Amino acid sequence: MNKINLNLDKSKKYVVACSFGPDSMALLASAIENRLKIVVAHVNYRKRKAAIFEQKSLEKFCDENNVKIYVLDLLKKHPSGNFQNWAREIRYDFFKKVLKKEGANAVLVAHQEDDLIETYLMQEKRGIVSKNAGIPCENDLFGIQIIRPLLNFSKKELMNFDDENGIPYSIDESNLTDAYLRNKIRHEIVEKMSKKEREKILEKIRSKTTPEIELKTVWNCADFLNLSYEQIVKLLDHFMNRTNTHRDLSEKFVVEIKKAFKTKSNCSFKLTESVGLEKDYEEVFIVNLKRVSDYEFTFDDRLGNDIFDIDFSMGAEDRNILKSITGLIVKNIDKNTRVIIKDYSSTINRLFIDWKVPHYLRKVWPGIYDKNGKLLYVPRYRKNFKDDHKSMFVFRTNYFTEF
Repeated sequence: MNKINLNLDKSKKYVVACSFGPDSMALLASAIENRLKIVVAHVNYRKRKAAIFEQKSLEKFCDENNVKIYVLDLLKKHPSGNFQNWAREIRYDFFKKVLKKEGANAVLVAHQEDDLIETYLMQEKRGIVSKNAGIPCENDLFGIQIIRPLLNFSKKELMNFDDENGIPYSIDESNLTDAYLRNKIRHEIVEKMSKKEREKILEKIRSKTTPEIELKTVWNCADFLNLSYEQIVKLLDHFMNRTNTHRDLSEKFVVEIKKAFKTKSNCSFKLTESVGLEKDYEEVFIVNLKRVSDYEFTFDDRLGNDIFDIDFSMGAEDRNILKSITGLIVKNIDKNTRVIIKDYSSTINRLFIDWKVPHYLRKVWPGIYDKNGKLLYVPRYRKNFKDDHKSMFVFRTNYFTEF
């Protein structure tokens, strides 16, 4: 095989993710041969003795071919928790930064046909249904466009391409062991497949389709419960990817979620550090947990940002706020605070219950205080509430379900 036609738009610019392995070197060499506008991104995890050699060899290859290269050296970086998840987040965050700096359109990744089969077999073995069977040719991951142009080429074909064209590469010795499930599947199943067996499983992968799903963050509970397992995985996987986080969603776990939503009026699941799933009063919310936090803003009569639109410049006496008061503060309200409502005392938490405020909003519901910390005003929560005050106070609750 003398040439690999990548069939990519030559008017666009790409970041080539390259490890110096045979697959990514075949991709890089092909991108150069196809005269694509590219830069290279390389991550050195410093986990193997050959890491420096591979980095220097890749830098030399790029220099010889007049290709700009970015290197992320993780010499002083140490993983917290699972190494594979940590490395994945570090890697794609780096790609995103290079993409932005270079004004590139997408990242090219060298996943190939063997990776596709291995991933599908792993999904089957673990009882996991992804929004794609195996690996998609193209998708949005961590907020960047990922393109995999080599999925129709086997690993053997790519190594032969490298050897025939004198393209340098290195073999990661950790891939030769069975320490990981993927390696075990590779050595015990995929590498022993006949051509007919490979084609049969590839046809099976191609035939797998996930029903379409509207990618919205607020659902009627009955509608959510009617979604299939595959649809729920596709829905939640989308928002996890938007926040650079991931969690495998087994059918058992999704059944657990559905059971809780059927039997409880209020309950929640923390999917990742950034994504929560919550049922409140017959509605299901997918919540961006990165945004559910404490805040405090000071203003005189106006405030405008992603969370609030406040305009008291024409007076707000009808909100128990005197025009002479300056240095007003808007911040999360303490649910244990007591307020006077129509001549009776109530806690904020009791109001939350009466108003049926979703639990994620209770953590961020605002109160307006004077500069001495006295609570002056608590906005009411009600669906389709029409505010007829002459002043303006808008709290954007959808801010916390935006990704």
